[in-house]
This record gives sequence, structure tokens and C-alpha cells, in this order.
Amino acid sequence: VVHMDTVPGDVPIKVTKDRIYGRGAMDNKGNLAGAIMAGEKLGNIGLIFTVGEEDDFIGAKKIRIKKGNFIVMEGTNMRIMRGQRGLISADIIASGKQMHSSLKFKKTESATYNLLRALDVFYAKNWTAFNAIIIEGGEADNVVAKKARAKILVRPEDVSEYGKILRFLEKSDLKNVSVEIKDKIEPCSSNLVKSGGIVPYFSEMAFFKNSLLFGAGNIIQAHSENEYVERKELNQLEAELIKLVGDIERR
Repeated sequence: VVHMDTVPGDVPIKVTKDRIYGRGAMDNKGNLAGAIMAGEKLGNIGLIFTVGEEDDFIGAKKIRIKKGNFIVMEGTNMRIMRGQRGLISADIIASGKQMHSSLKFKKTESATYNLLRALDVFYAKNWTAFNAIIIEGGEADNVVAKKARAKILVRPEDVSEYGKILRFLEKSDLKNVSVEIKDKIEPCSSNLVKSGGIVPYFSEMAFFKNSLLFGAGNIIQAHSENEYVERKELNQLEAELIKLVGDIERR
């Protein structure tokens, strides 16, 4: 299982002795190439290419093939990983009162203020890998904002943290602020392997019960301004995938 989409942004393509640079080089085009090459050699496996992994996971959600064993390909530095964090995403929508900004108004009549106050509450919780982006915050600097909106994404480390965060967001009573949960998926682990690490990110592993994570690249390079993948790992990927498929079949 390999996703084909990448995050936005332009990273100039460059090939050096040791690395290949470019947007998606590590996440996830190198693994896409490795899967195709291994598939051609094996001939007895299926390849699933998905879209939307960087957004709403629409590709994986539409897949109806659930029986079998799956290798979900992401950057693991060529190590087998048995689990991943969960994911909770939500829209945070703040309201205010639109008026000319020269007038005397209360801070809480500004949607922008209400949104920033809400985000400050969330950041203070110190949730695992919490991130927020503001996507709407008023029309002009001389107009008090009637509406402001942010997207948040948090990656709970375990089921306990997942439950606590979800309950807080579902029962949020912040003044002039509403929370719309978009995705909520618990942390998961593999049914195929007992050993191996837990990756800090979320992947399509959550949609395939009998799966593990494996692939070329390091998450540190993903989504960065200078994204790259090591050529050494790419050169090893085909053979390592073929070996891994054989090991899984013998289990």
C-alpha cells in the first residue's frame, strides 16, 4: 500500500552522489518506485496506490480489499515498524461581531481574538504532536472579524490520551468557539509482527488490519524545505521488500 500524493510546496529536483532531492522524494515517491520494482519481480502480490493520504485519507477509506497481509510503505529507514500514533483533526470556528474597527469594541467581539484564545487553551494542554493552522481570520484590518477559523491536528500516543483529547474537544465550552471534529482514529499496532518500533506519525496502516510499516526514508526529511531520500536506501528497497514479502508468507 503506497500513497501517491504529496504535501504542497516546491523543492527543486537535484540528484547527488548520495541523495535525491525533490518534493515527495522521501514521502512517498521513492517507496512508490520500490513497490513497482518489487511487484514486477514477485508477480504474486497486489499493489494498492492511494490518494489523499496527506489530507482526508479518501483513497484508503475507499479500498474494499481487507483480507490478506499488507505492507504499508512509509519512511522507516528500512526498519519494520509495528505501530503508529492515532489522529484527531478538527475545525475550530470562532465567531464575533462585524463592525468598523475604529469603534470601541470588546476583545471578545473579535472572532480573531476568540480563535487565538481557544488555540492558546489547546496549546497549554501539551497534547502529543499538536499543530494548528489559521485558515480564516477576518476580511480586512479595518473590519472587526465576524468569523475566524483554524484547523488542528493532534496525534495521540496511546488510547488513553486519545480518549482524553476526544472527550475534551467533544465537550468544549469555550465562549464564542465551536469545534467540528473531522477525523478520529485510535493508535494501532500490527497483527503481523510482535517486535518493532512505533512511528510518531499517522499512516494508512490504520485502515488495514493485518499490516506493518516499512520503507525508505526518514520522517525528519518529509514535508521539509529540503526534502530528500538516500540513494543507498532506494537501491536496497527492492531486494528488502522481496525478502519481507517472503518472510510474511512463511509466517
